Amino acid sequence: MAAKGDGGTQERMACIVGEQSDKARIGQCLPGGPGFYKVSARRPLCSPCPEHSRALENASTFCVCQDSYARSPSDPPSASCTPTYAQVTVSTGAGAPWEEDEIRRDRVEPQSVSLSWREPIPAGAPGANGTEYEIRYYEKGQSEQTYSTVKTGEPAVTVTNLKPATRYVFQIRAASPGPSWETQSFNPSIEVQTPGEAASGSKDQSPAVVVTIVTISALLVLGSVMSVLAIWRRTCSYGKGGRDAHDEEELYFHFKVPTRRTFVDPHSCGDPLLAVHLFAKELDAKSVTLERSLGTGRFGELCFGCLQLPGRQELPVAVHTLREGCSDLQRLSFLAEALTLGQFDHSHVVRLEGVVTRGSTLMIITEYMSHGALDGFLRRHEGQLVAVQLMGLLPGLASAMTYLSEMGYVHRGLAARRVLVSGDLICKISGFGRGPRDRAEAVYTTMSGRSPALWAAPETLQFGHFSSASDVWSFGVVMWEVMAFGERPYWDMSGQDVIKAVEDGFRLPPPRHCPSPLHRLMLDCWQKDPGERPRFCQIHGLLSKMVQDPEPPKCADTTCARYSCHLAYPRPPTPLADRAFSTFPSFCSVGAWLEALDLGRYKDSFAAAGYGSLEAVATMTAQDLVSLGISSVEHREDLLSGISALRARVLQLQGRGVQV
Repeated sequence: MAAKGDGGTQERMACIVGEQSDKARIGQCLPGGPGFYKVSARRPLCSPCPEHSRALENASTFCVCQDSYARSPSDPPSASCTPTYAQVTVSTGAGAPWEEDEIRRDRVEPQSVSLSWREPIPAGAPGANGTEYEIRYYEKGQSEQTYSTVKTGEPAVTVTNLKPATRYVFQIRAASPGPSWETQSFNPSIEVQTPGEAASGSKDQSPAVVVTIVTISALLVLGSVMSVLAIWRRTCSYGKGGRDAHDEEELYFHFKVPTRRTFVDPHSCGDPLLAVHLFAKELDAKSVTLERSLGTGRFGELCFGCLQLPGRQELPVAVHTLREGCSDLQRLSFLAEALTLGQFDHSHVVRLEGVVTRGSTLMIITEYMSHGALDGFLRRHEGQLVAVQLMGLLPGLASAMTYLSEMGYVHRGLAARRVLVSGDLICKISGFGRGPRDRAEAVYTTMSGRSPALWAAPETLQFGHFSSASDVWSFGVVMWEVMAFGERPYWDMSGQDVIKAVEDGFRLPPPRHCPSPLHRLMLDCWQKDPGERPRFCQIHGLLSKMVQDPEPPKCADTTCARYSCHLAYPRPPTPLADRAFSTFPSFCSVGAWLEALDLGRYKDSFAAAGYGSLEAVATMTAQDLVSLGISSVEHREDLLSGISALRARVLQLQGRGVQV
């Protein structure tokens, strides 16, 4: 890391692990050489490897033990390695054997045992001063030929480097040094069981200490749970109680679980080239091999390649390169993408493998998603996946968006084309390359093709305001895209027509085979008031329930509160879910339309109320259906879904919206 100054003061950014400051060039970092390591970025210099360990590679973050040496799992990386066993050759002399009850077990710990015994020759008697003891021990159940021995001149010994939760056999013999040493036999065997790690800790504590520790731990856990619940109540509830939507957003972003990291805006980091190493690993350009081009990105070429790191298998990766001749602004935007992606660690967010900033070509290396963008993947496999399989793609994406929103990150460009699919069909959020200004300008600069207006919330289109709630709106469109096999939202309507239709209250009808509970969740995401939309944590919970239990019980009371049944426990799909209304078939009359719904029994009711044309039917509301005397809740839902499809048809043909 280079140092950066301001008005005569210097603020140094520490070198990453495995690297140390270059004394010759201030502000530069060099990888540590073989035999040195650095485990923390807070240390300025690398340290030599501890005794009996080695580091063969440059920029090592730890040293491995030599053969026949090891560290305890509880030892720090700076601890020396010790032999994995003790083998001592000893000789013993004459002595009387002990009875088993004469050998005392003074202390038994997970990795050591302390024994003591009576002296075979009383102290002060002739020959007492020259008595030596040989202790032989081995794991019970193993051959006695695989034993270890240790000697001592005292009637006590502490044997170390034992295994926790293991039964050992110990034998002792005593002798005076001399030719008769090897003729003496060992006393009868005794067995000692070493405790497990957890059991040892509890034995060393007095009851009062144990009670105190347990009480304090319980209070801490209870306090943490209460804090999380309080935060959850603030962040995972619909803001309907008269609060302003902006106030709801402030509560949502400022009350966070303390352990959750907060997103750092790359544009506030000064020089991104320096800041990128805080969140991304610098890779050696020689470890990256480019094999073929996958296309052209905003800043350069996107390639398929392989990443080969020392001691690891070759990894397929996607390599984003910065084209030559880019402006400084484009270069900063390119690095900002790595700065953004490097802050995330979630199984459904594309993983950053590292960056290359020290070569002639800047590169961002991410995991390779072999199936590409989600919308294209769905179009290629249309008809091959059933509704339940399509719905199974959604909870993971909702989990990722929950994670991002809790970090305070607003995506601003969520769409199926910015979701990538891995070889094992895992969907991951991507598309972190544009800043807020880029996204706001894009909404207004294009109104055709893949216009951002198709995914943008009303407040974004009108005021350029982005928030987690606007991401929820976009996520509703992504859910529609998934269930429609990657079909373009709003079909061939122009961006301007979409903006007008959304403002007039038009919403996308359910795709073919889309369960009605899922479409109702989409409609909730498309509430005009941002404060009325669900939070991502709620969306994730509801989608998980839908996938696990696709047929929950119906709401018994048709007058029950909207969200008690509508969101907390969605109703099952209606028969209309199996009909292809997203293709907008043409009907010559209202009667033909009702027959297609298997609801021809209501022809006379529609005619008597004056609904003689399909355009008139497209303006009907739920209250209008009740006024016709249609008492069946299921029939009203079928009719409302059909009316939504008619509205879409009318908008396509006439280019005007219908208020809902």
